Amino acid sequence: MYYKNEPDETLVMLTLAGEQTAYEVLVNRYQKAAISAAISVTKNHFMAEDAAQDAFVTAWMKLNTLQEPQKYCSWVCRIAKNCALNMISRYRGFLPLDTVDNLDISDGGAENLAESYALSEERNEVDKSIEMLPERVRRIIHLHYFESLSIAEIADRMRISEGTVKWQLHDGRKRIRKELCAMNEKYSDTLVERVMKKVEELKL
Repeated sequence: MYYKNEPDETLVMLTLAGEQTAYEVLVNRYQKAAISAAISVTKNHFMAEDAAQDAFVTAWMKLNTLQEPQKYCSWVCRIAKNCALNMISRYRGFLPLDTVDNLDISDGGAENLAESYALSEERNEVDKSIEMLPERVRRIIHLHYFESLSIAEIADRMRISEGTVKWQLHDGRKRIRKELCAMNEKYSDTLVERVMKKVEELKL
């Protein structure tokens, strides 16, 4: 991959100059760190990976505000934690209140969560999206994100095909997170592929 040996500061500058291959290197380089930061909030790998995706897209959109490009990693990890908190807010309609109360929002999380809850207009849109989902899709999302069941396990429990589970999970996820999911995103895409598809879409 081009630029893989370049320092973060150079990659940030190249990205700002329009070289998106440089940003792909940054995503590859720090995807595990961003997911780990999100897991510290969600305690759930599936939610954390989605939060990391949101974080990289958000970081790309706000890259010109990064004052110290050499600190990209710590910056995107902070964004990932905030995105994880936002994701708890987005998906809270799938969870019983006691489960939401038990989620770990330490390390400044309470303040960030309050900020996310202040975005009432966005929450209303999310609530509407959730209400419009078919019951089976809601159940699939709950099993995947909050019971951490695999595609195969969900298919077995609900007695439907794995292909149906993948399609309905992907469709439900995109409806809830439509602003940060690329139109041509596929369930089988890697995190890096999903981020770069959205980046390309935003460029257009």
